[in-house]
Amino acid sequence: MFLMCLASMGAMAKSVVFTLADGTKVYYLLGGDTNPVLRFVDGKVTVDADEYTISDIKNFYVSNEDDPNGIEDVLANQQVRYSANTLVMNAGSAKAVKVYTVGGVEVKAEVQKSDDVITVDLNGLAKGAYVVRAGNSSMKVLKK
Repeated sequence: MFLMCLASMGAMAKSVVFTLADGTKVYYLLGGDTNPVLRFVDGKVTVDADEYTISDIKNFYVSNEDDPNGIEDVLANQQVRYSANTLVMNAGSAKAVKVYTVGGVEVKAEVQKSDDVITVDLNGLAKGAYVVRAGNSSMKVLKK
C-alpha cells in the first residue's frame, strides 16, 4: 500500500526524505529516469543499494518541498572563502560538517576544524556540484 501511495504522490513530489536517529537527512529524488525502490524486510529498510535498520530511522516522508538540491539556510552570516576547491569558513556553532552530492548522497571530503575555522578540501572528489552542511546551515559549491 505504501508503494502505491508513493507512486501516486511521485508525480508531484520531489523526494523521499529519511530523517535518521542522529538527525541526518537522506534524500532520494523522485521523477526523472529513475526512482528509488523501497523494501521493508525483517526490520530493515532498503532503498536501492542503501540499507537502514528501522531503529536508525527517526521518520520518513514523501515531500514536494524538500529538495536535496535546495539550500535550507545559506551560510550568509559567516565569512566564507572558496578557492582551489577548498572551502574555508568560520566554525560558528557547527559541530559537524558533512558533504553531499546534489543527489543527497554523503561523500567523504577532508574536513579540518581548528579553533574557529573549518576547512573543507574537495580536491579528492570528482568534478561537480556539492552541498556542504555545517551544523544547521548549508551551501552549494561547484568543484571544477
